[in-house]
Amino acid sequence: MPVPTRLPSHRLLFAAVAVTGLALVTACGGPADAARPPAVAHPAAISPQVDTERTTRVTYDLGDTAYAPPGLDGQLTELRAAVTYPRELGTGKHPLVVMLHGWADTCQAGDKPVRPYAWPCGGDARPVDNYLGYSYLADALAEKGYVVVSVSANGIQAHETKRGDVARAGLLDEHLRMWQQLSEGKGPLRALGQLAGRVDPDRAGTLGHSRGGGGVLSEVLDSHARVPGVNIRATMAFAPAMNGIDAAKERISRVPLTVVAGTCDAMWDDSKIPLAMAAGNPNARHVELKGGNHNYFNTVWTPGSGPAFATDDVAVEHRDLAGGRCRSTNGTGDPVRLGPAEQRRAAIDAATAFFDAHLK
Repeated sequence: MPVPTRLPSHRLLFAAVAVTGLALVTACGGPADAARPPAVAHPAAISPQVDTERTTRVTYDLGDTAYAPPGLDGQLTELRAAVTYPRELGTGKHPLVVMLHGWADTCQAGDKPVRPYAWPCGGDARPVDNYLGYSYLADALAEKGYVVVSVSANGIQAHETKRGDVARAGLLDEHLRMWQQLSEGKGPLRALGQLAGRVDPDRAGTLGHSRGGGGVLSEVLDSHARVPGVNIRATMAFAPAMNGIDAAKERISRVPLTVVAGTCDAMWDDSKIPLAMAAGNPNARHVELKGGNHNYFNTVWTPGSGPAFATDDVAVEHRDLAGGRCRSTNGTGDPVRLGPAEQRRAAIDAATAFFDAHLK
């Protein structure tokens, strides 16, 4: 949920890595991997299910401090996610899409955010459910036959310093590892018995927004070790923040990639970086969302559907203009802005077409 003091920090992080050539441990090997604790063995707590006409949603939760991801200096984060799937599972296995949100407030007390960021939340504060902000997209994908897992990453937001991309990639790997185990009827998600053996980890896709976009990019770098038994066949990033990836050195050549960014979003320039990393990848493309901003992809970050402190990033950054227009960030003039519903419809159309092309 970017605010004026946050968006520049994404670029500063990238610049620091690119300029200094900082040699840091990555998620593909080295001490950080060696120190990673084994996958949790105790079963996840499962919430009551919520049904729509065509989909079902449950949440699994292994606790606020269940996992120490690489790149987070030993700090702990949650293992929690919302799972949305077709009410009628039919026969056969379903492709898997794992989604990851970006950097935003982690805890709230009443209608106010807790700052500086904290994790776990203390006192009367409760977590901000950033991971539920893509439920509209999860529903649309589930209606088309996907099992969709939207991952919570508040602990990483609270504790990250220089390599948030590594921590987020590690968190995604841990969730994918649990889903691979469930595909064999094993592991901490085994209480999701209705999905045991019904998800195909050989047809997996990932989608991330903002720093979550940096996380899914980090996970499909050529240098990143893959989770055994999982095949990520497609990755999509909405307005990604690189968050520590050294784009001058890293490549994305093996996985189809689509990046979507709005022309009213301050992250526009950053959104072009992954395409340079994917040079030569025949399935890499950049989609311009004319009039789109940063926050409307996530309903929790959007005024009117999110908490009282949700913001319109264009207004906060003083780029909104009369007549429902914005001062563009890609030099294309002053486009008419998309409303939240219009932007989400565009996100649904882009994501369903992309994953249908590569996972079905």
